Amino acid sequence: MTSIGLAKTGVLVAATCIALLLGSGAAEARDHRLAPERATALALGPNDVIPTGNDWIALPSIRASDGALQTFNVISMKYRGLIEVGGLGDRPLMKPFVDIAGIRRPLANLHWSMRDYWIPTGTMEADGVRVRITYAAPPTSRAAIVRLQVTNLRSAPVEVVPGMVLDWGKTSRVTYSPEPLTGSRLMSPTPIDTDMEVYKYQTDDTQMAWGFAYVGSQGVLRDEGGNPGLTAAHPASLAPGQTLDMHFLIGTGLDEYSAAYAMRVLNKAIDRYGVDGVIDQAADDAHRRTRTTGDPDLDRIMNRNILFTTYFAWGRAIDTEQFAGMTARSNRYYVSAAYWDRDAMLWSLPALLDSDPARAREALDYALGVQGRDIGVHSRFIDGVVLEDGFELDELVAPIVGLASYVEATGDTSVFDRHREVIATLLDRLQAQRDPATGLYATFQDSQDEYLKKPFNVYDNVLTWRALRDLAEIAARDHRPRDARALTSDAARLSAAIHRYGIRDGALGAGGPIFAATVDIANADFVDIPPGSLMKLPALGFVSEQDPVFRRTYDWLHSRNYQYSYFDQPYGLPGSYRLPFTTSWEVADHLRLNAGRAQALKVLKHSPWDGGIITEGVKADTGIPDTQGLAFATAAGYVAHAICEQYCVDRK
Repeated sequence: MTSIGLAKTGVLVAATCIALLLGSGAAEARDHRLAPERATALALGPNDVIPTGNDWIALPSIRASDGALQTFNVISMKYRGLIEVGGLGDRPLMKPFVDIAGIRRPLANLHWSMRDYWIPTGTMEADGVRVRITYAAPPTSRAAIVRLQVTNLRSAPVEVVPGMVLDWGKTSRVTYSPEPLTGSRLMSPTPIDTDMEVYKYQTDDTQMAWGFAYVGSQGVLRDEGGNPGLTAAHPASLAPGQTLDMHFLIGTGLDEYSAAYAMRVLNKAIDRYGVDGVIDQAADDAHRRTRTTGDPDLDRIMNRNILFTTYFAWGRAIDTEQFAGMTARSNRYYVSAAYWDRDAMLWSLPALLDSDPARAREALDYALGVQGRDIGVHSRFIDGVVLEDGFELDELVAPIVGLASYVEATGDTSVFDRHREVIATLLDRLQAQRDPATGLYATFQDSQDEYLKKPFNVYDNVLTWRALRDLAEIAARDHRPRDARALTSDAARLSAAIHRYGIRDGALGAGGPIFAATVDIANADFVDIPPGSLMKLPALGFVSEQDPVFRRTYDWLHSRNYQYSYFDQPYGLPGSYRLPFTTSWEVADHLRLNAGRAQALKVLKHSPWDGGIITEGVKADTGIPDTQGLAFATAAGYVAHAICEQYCVDRK
C-alpha cells in the first residue's frame, strides 16, 4: 500500500460501481420523501450548523448554508478528549457540489428538516433540478453516511455531476479548545476495498485513522503541501422525473484496516437493507428516545436537545471503547470535552432517565467508576485525571443525587450495590466539609466555578440536604435502618442550619429576610448563581413555592434592586456577574415555578438558540444566544428534562 505524498497528486481513480451499494442502480433510484409525521422543519440562519452523530463519531458542524461538513471528531482516552479532523485553511473538511448541464453549483439556500429530530436533510431546487443531502450515523456503526439525491424536474433530460470535495488540513486534540497535533497526515487506498481512501494520523505509529468511501463515483486524488484530499464526482444523465441516488461513507478506527472495515460493514448493511433501510434504523433508534408534550414547538426543542445530550454529552472512546461523559463533543462550547460531576449528574442524566434509562445506568457507572477517584474536584479529563483543581460541594454530592433519581425512576439498586465503597467515600469527604460552628458544609468554588471568600453556598447546602435525604432513602431500601435514621438526622440538622444562617436581612428593598446566595457566620451576599440558582429550592423539595421567604427571594431577584435581574427586559431572567444574561438554567428552573413559567416559555420558544440547540444563555433584550456558550450538551439535557417534567404527556 503506497501512501499519497507530495509527489503523488492528480491521480484519477475510477471506482467500481457496485450493484450491492446502489440497489438497482443510481439512475433508477427512487425519490424517497420523509414521512411527514416523523419529519420536522428547521428554521436556520446561514451561520447556523446542524449536529448529528452516534456514540463513535460526532458530526458537530454541518453547515446550514451549503451542507458542508466542517469537522468531525472521535473520543480518545489517549488524548484525554477529542481527536478532531478539520479542513484546509478556511475550507470545510467536506463540501458537496452539483454540476447541472455543465455549470458547477455549490449547494445553497437549503431548506432543512430533521427526521426524528436527529437526521438532517437539506433540500434545494435550482435550474430545474432538486438536490437533497442527508447525514446519518447509524447507532452502532463507526461510520456515517452522506447521501446525495439529485432529481430532474425538467421536461427534458439533463446532465448532472454531483460530488464532494474533501480537504484534510488539520488534526487537533480538543479539551476546551482545539490544539493542533503534530504528525503526518497520509492518504492511501484502503487495504480491503478499491473504492475508498483511508486517511491516517501518524507519529511513530498510526494514532487514529478514518476513511472516505466514494461509492460508485470517480475520485481525483491530490496532495497540497502534505494536506491530502480528493474530489469525488458521479456523472449521470437523468431523464425527466428520474433521481440519481448516491452516497459517501466516513469511517473511523484505530488504524487503516479498522477504519476501512467500519466502512465495509456499513456497506454490507446497505447491501442488505438498502440506504433507506439503514437510515430507517438510525431514525428508529432516535425515535425510541423521544418524548411528546403534545405541543410541536416544545417537542422540537425538547427532543432535539434530548438527543443532543444523549450523543454529545456521552459517547465511546475509539481507542478503549470506554463509555465516557463530557460537557460537549463540539468545540463550539468553550470548555468542551471535559468532565464535571455537576454537568453530567445534575444536568444531563435526568434527560437520559426521560429517554433511555439503560444509558443512564452506564452514565452512573462511569461517574462512580472512571471518575470516582476525584469526585468533587472542579473539572477532570475524561479519563478521571484532574484538569482544574478546586473543591466544589455541589459536584461532590451530584452523583448521589443522580443515583437517587435513577433508583427512584427505575427501582434498580444494582448501581448502588456496585459502587458502595465510592458512595461511602463520598459521605466521608462530605462530613469533612461540615463546619461545627454553623452546621453548614463549606465549598471553595460555587456552581459557576468561581472562588468564594465566604465558604457557605446556600444552594449547595440545600443540594447536600437533598443528597443526605436521598442516601437515607437508599439505606432504608437496603435494610439499614440505623444508617437511614442517622442520615435523616444529619439532613434535619442541616435544614435547621440553612434556615438559621442562609436566610438573612439586609437585601435592599426586600421587605424582610430572604435566602442569601453565600454566607459566613456573620455576613451574606444577596445575588443569584444561575447554574445553582436559589430558584431551584422548591424543585429540590426544600421549601414550597408559596413559602414566604422564598416568595420574597423570588420577588427581590426579579426586581430593580438586584443588578442582574433583567426584570425590565422582554426576555429577562436573573443572571449574575459571571453570567450577565438570561441563562438556560434559569429558563429550566422557572419552568418549574408557577410565577416564572410564562416568561420561561416565552424565552424558550422565541430564542433561536444555537440552531435549536440549547446554549449557555441568551441576551435579555433580544433573546439572541450568547455566542461563547454554544452547543452546550449537558445544559441541553437540563432544559429538555425540565420541559418533559412539566409537559410530557406520554409514559404517564
